[in-house]
Amino acid sequence: MGLLTLGYFGLFLGTLVSATFFPFPSDVFVIGFYELEYSAIPVVIVATCGNLLGSIVNYYIGYYANNEKLIKRFKLNESKLEKWRKRFDKWGVKLGFISWVPLIGEPMTAALGFFRVDLLPLSVTMFIGKMIRYIGLSLIYFNIIA
Repeated sequence: MGLLTLGYFGLFLGTLVSATFFPFPSDVFVIGFYELEYSAIPVVIVATCGNLLGSIVNYYIGYYANNEKLIKRFKLNESKLEKWRKRFDKWGVKLGFISWVPLIGEPMTAALGFFRVDLLPLSVTMFIGKMIRYIGLSLIYFNIIA
């Protein structure tokens, strides 16, 4: 696996890409680095930051997709959009805590961008959720697998 040979930069790139619309389980990278005897704290921090940046990429894809031209082209129902906009206004920032969940995290972060959820508090909740994920994975690895 080529990214493993790039050290922490490879971990960063792998977890970034895994959070975009090219999903690949970032857990594989994290465990791979543990198998190569990298230290847990830097691995958790680098993986969290890479995965967060990948989610921010998805956010901006959704953000820039929200324009009148696309809405008209895809004939998006304005009343449904308003209904979803209210839901994202209410729950959007909190959804950042679960942005790490495979298969739903990627499109969800794009939807958060589409509905223009405030990025700064969203980034904080995404960071916390992703870090908890990697800490949990690390605890499982070191207490059960290793």
